Amino acid sequence: MIWAQITMLHMYLLTCRLRMFPPQHASTWHQHLLDHFFFLAEDRMVTTHNMVARSVRNKYLKDLFVQWRGLMAGYDEGLMKGDAVLATAVWRNIFKGDENVDFRSVGEIVSYMRGVLQGLEQMSDEGIAGGEVVFGNPESERDGILVKSRLMVRSFSLQLLTNSILIMNLEACREGSHCSELF
Repeated sequence: MIWAQITMLHMYLLTCRLRMFPPQHASTWHQHLLDHFFFLAEDRMVTTHNMVARSVRNKYLKDLFVQWRGLMAGYDEGLMKGDAVLATAVWRNIFKGDENVDFRSVGEIVSYMRGVLQGLEQMSDEGIAGGEVVFGNPESERDGILVKSRLMVRSFSLQLLTNSILIMNLEACREGSHCSELF
């Protein structure tokens, strides 16, 4: 795991919360967050990796920006479509698509992301703007991801069948059938 990907993960979490700011402020906060990241990334290129040629640094900064845009799209899709899609985005971005990754680590990060987003949602705008955000450790999620879900015990086909019947009954209710007879 590299510094930029871990930092971008946390930037993404903050960006999700910044989207909840009033529209006239959200884009400014997001732009400042990006500016700070790219200034810091360029500084690390010089001090840590001894990249003195500006043209080389600019190439890497452009690559980082493309990664940022892809990461945002992947994580957004994962938040909308579920943990399996989010886990795929985490696996691609944090673990570079390594087939030998311990997928419990991927699960820890997905669970961590969900928890942090929930915590950020509960914070006030003033708390976010005042820098009161504290990130935890994804390893704290280890015990939770090893617990077998109640839904994993049930047969998938039974779950699918039950949901299909429920949907059909709800549609019949909307069409004027007597709902008490259906349930």
